[in-house]
Amino acid sequence: MTTNADIIRASYSAFRRGDLEGALADFAPDVEWTHPNGMNEYGLGGTKQGHREVRSFMARARTVFSEIRPEPHEFVESGDRVIVLGTHHMRGARSGVAGTVRFVHSWRLAGGKVTHFEDHHDTADVRRIVEPQTAASDPCADIIQRGLGFWSAKVLLAAVELGVFTELARQPLDAAELRSRLGVHERGARDFFDALVSFGLLDRDDEQYRNTQATQVFLNRNQPETYIGGLFEVADQYWYRSWENLVTALRTGVPQNNTAKGTTDPFQVLYADPARVRQFQRAMTGGAMPASMALVERFPWTRYRTVADVGCAEGALLGRLLRRYPHLTGVGFDLPPVAPTFQETAARLGLTDRMRFVDGNFFTDSLPPADVVVYGHVLHDWDLDGKRLLLGKAYDVLPVDGVVVIYETLIDDERRRSTAGLLMSLHMLLESPGGFDYTGADCMRWLDEAGFHDCRVEHLAGPDWMIVGTKPRNGTGSDDAR
Repeated sequence: MTTNADIIRASYSAFRRGDLEGALADFAPDVEWTHPNGMNEYGLGGTKQGHREVRSFMARARTVFSEIRPEPHEFVESGDRVIVLGTHHMRGARSGVAGTVRFVHSWRLAGGKVTHFEDHHDTADVRRIVEPQTAASDPCADIIQRGLGFWSAKVLLAAVELGVFTELARQPLDAAELRSRLGVHERGARDFFDALVSFGLLDRDDEQYRNTQATQVFLNRNQPETYIGGLFEVADQYWYRSWENLVTALRTGVPQNNTAKGTTDPFQVLYADPARVRQFQRAMTGGAMPASMALVERFPWTRYRTVADVGCAEGALLGRLLRRYPHLTGVGFDLPPVAPTFQETAARLGLTDRMRFVDGNFFTDSLPPADVVVYGHVLHDWDLDGKRLLLGKAYDVLPVDGVVVIYETLIDDERRRSTAGLLMSLHMLLESPGGFDYTGADCMRWLDEAGFHDCRVEHLAGPDWMIVGTKPRNGTGSDDAR
């Protein structure tokens, strides 16, 4: 049976191969086609109606962009609505500048036909691609803004803690009512809410505040499958304090997280508290969401039957994979206290027959065998010996032609451009006894040492990349390779 999500997937495929008429075949004759008003200056904003106006829109888009390719990462279907999370790959026609812009697309269907489409993205990101880069920034102002960046971070973290986005997910509210529901004093309320508007995290129309499409999806606590706010809750309560002691960590090399001090395995200490286990799992799910959504679509899962997610947390990746690919079965491997949250995920998604949990310590216990072993945001927690040991253990349990997939916030090979990867490595300095982030070239070398062949590095989403290695048919075994 063809689902609404299947229809929308087919539309994206048609758009990517340039088959506009093929895409329009699934659109109602009076379809509404809406883009942000911030695109009005390029003739691409507002709502178009009907096939003729959609064709005109696409013709206009070809004059603004020399290349434009939507890459969907995840399809979330609910009744007559399909929400698609993905990335636009663009090149400005005048500027020649190439770049990517994250999007949230909202589709509504009736009788198997698209009746409404809305595109939500940061138009400032599009402008940086489209407009020729002529004006130089003020270096002094840039330095000041960088040094005071914590102001912006704390506004977002406070909004998550107060539940701004969850409250507005119920209905739009004016400042007085929103302030009352959140328990915020009148003095700072309007500046606080309008700062969120200036960030592009809230919209304001006729003095009514409302979520953007992105915050409605990603920062509403009542949407557990797409909520990333758990990451910010942990950042505000724990990581912010560690970063206050960065100078001490740089001088001593000692982590500043109280959980990590005096232990070689901070997870054993962290997981002794059931409440913190649950909170930490939500944070890991949120932080990995862009990469895991992309991994579901970018890796050739149809070639394999079984997958083991090592360090699986709540099981969000396996849940996405198994819903997308009904032929797959999966096993999550993590410390015993993780089991309840993993099993809740499997039950909520109706996957208990295909998604199981195995508890253990991946340094002292054997990994569960599978065609694909995944390490997601795991290797960077450990020192070099730990990284090599984990790659070797994956090699040992994989069949011939099985693969290990690592996804991580990589540092670029020249160590000049990947700010996110370098900051993540500093975060490991603060949070773990020996962890550090690394380059794609580093990981390729470790995979080769472990015995893997046909290794490659591919971009997933944002700062995250996947590194893939295959166990060869004529391998000598990881012990010999090492």
